[in-house]
Amino acid sequence: MQVLERDKKYLVQCYTTDDLVFTHAAGAYMYDENDKAYLDFSGQFSSDSLGHANAEMISALTDQLGKITNVTSCFATEERAALAEKMIEITPDGLDKVMFGCTGSDANEFALKAAKLYQGGGKILSFRRGFHGSTAGAAAATGKAETIQENAGISELLPNGFIHSAPPYCYRCDFGKEAGSCGWQCLQYLEQTILQEGGEQVAALITEPIFAAGGVIVPPPGLLAGVREICDKYHILLIFDEVVTGLGQTGTMFACEYEHVVPDILVTGKALTSGYVPGSAVVMRREIAEPLDRIMLHGHTHSCYPLACTAALKNIEIIQRDHLVDNSRRVGQYLHERLVQLHQEFPEIGDVRGRGLLQGIELEDIPGGPDKWELGQRLYETMLEGGLITELESRKNLGNVVIVLHPALIITESEADQAVEIIRESLMKCRQ
Repeated sequence: MQVLERDKKYLVQCYTTDDLVFTHAAGAYMYDENDKAYLDFSGQFSSDSLGHANAEMISALTDQLGKITNVTSCFATEERAALAEKMIEITPDGLDKVMFGCTGSDANEFALKAAKLYQGGGKILSFRRGFHGSTAGAAAATGKAETIQENAGISELLPNGFIHSAPPYCYRCDFGKEAGSCGWQCLQYLEQTILQEGGEQVAALITEPIFAAGGVIVPPPGLLAGVREICDKYHILLIFDEVVTGLGQTGTMFACEYEHVVPDILVTGKALTSGYVPGSAVVMRREIAEPLDRIMLHGHTHSCYPLACTAALKNIEIIQRDHLVDNSRRVGQYLHERLVQLHQEFPEIGDVRGRGLLQGIELEDIPGGPDKWELGQRLYETMLEGGLITELESRKNLGNVVIVLHPALIITESEADQAVEIIRESLMKCRQ
């Protein structure tokens, strides 16, 4: 029986599965069972910061396997202590303690628990179109109506006390305003939402500095500072979910650095270990962390897995040594400019936005062409056939169709050119 047949027969398919089997990968490329090369501009859900089959990473993990691998969070290890110290070094000043996890979802879950414990309870506020994970609390904070919210049979698993405000989506403003002349309508609405929920009854606000799964929504300059100000006014903890945007993806080590806004809690994952081993981290202010030392509140068997700590340490070492954050900013700007050229060439492209190597192409309906939902699916499939792996964010209830590009930090301008040409050729084919 062939791989795809076995896969479909025995595996629970939680995601749509393309009829494609990958067998090996190297650098920015993945290869199928026919040895066809695909340029990976999805980063495998933004996790693959160093690219595939990095020799240094493989060597470090191999050495660690021969040393020690499975140690619960009840015991200290050299790897755990070293990574904790490194995380405090690379995150914004004022964040002093760290907890490690396995995924972005469980890390966000821990952040929410930490906030609620510190505040003595209270509601959790987040934005519509934001995505924070698939576990109960993280899914309840998610504001883009995933299946768990929509399906009555499982939505009852979501906890109460989660509220959502209007997102800072300038291209598709909930209030029909224009950027620059809106009077910060979304910030006004945020404050109104807080007041209607009882003001200081809100424990924490969790948001992505750039909404990745919502369609690469980049808040306008000053918006995050405004959010910080409102949180301080009502004594609300600010949590930045940098599971996608952290570790250099947007051209700074963390996306919040663009606005010089420091959260009370910062969450990261995915690219923390470059995807070689699952891992995540929650970094927070000391006074929030200290009560957690005295209560068994959250933890998983592999929360401080030495193999994950080694992967994260090696990943950060390579990112810093090889100036990959600078590469993300430089090549990301080049990629953005090339995509803007496509925008001018193809009316099907309504908007191009992003920072660093996190870029989004929003599609629109055009007279005589397919509707944007059909176009998005056809374009995704045509690009894949052409050897480019991307990510499609498309839900009719959300009203937008966005091709998301988030390649590894090692991407070159030449590879960006190759990706843009595949996108151009695919758009032309979708017109036929």
